[in-house]
Amino acid sequence: MYPVINQNPDQDLTGGSFWDQFSHVPGTIESRIPTLDKSLDAYFDQHFAAIIEEWDLVTESDLHRLESRLTRVTDEITGLYAGKVTLEARAKNLDDLISSLERSL
Repeated sequence: MYPVINQNPDQDLTGGSFWDQFSHVPGTIESRIPTLDKSLDAYFDQHFAAIIEEWDLVTESDLHRLESRLTRVTDEITGLYAGKVTLEARAKNLDDLISSLERSL
């Protein structure tokens, strides 16, 4: 191919080309072209609360509340189990005392 010689020294090699016209477009082209992603984003932004409710999704605040409830329930179960062990030990002692009283009569 033969080299292209530009007669106008003020104009760069791609001056006036199709691609140079894009640099003069105000804003971004992406903001002007409707896409499915933008439509979905707008839909989700408008209907986010309803979608969470309808699909039974869990939010971060729901997770924090569930974690604190789980901690409280776990602590309560631990306390109840300790109480059960104590009551079983007392019942065994009472049973032993009753058995010894019955033998002595």
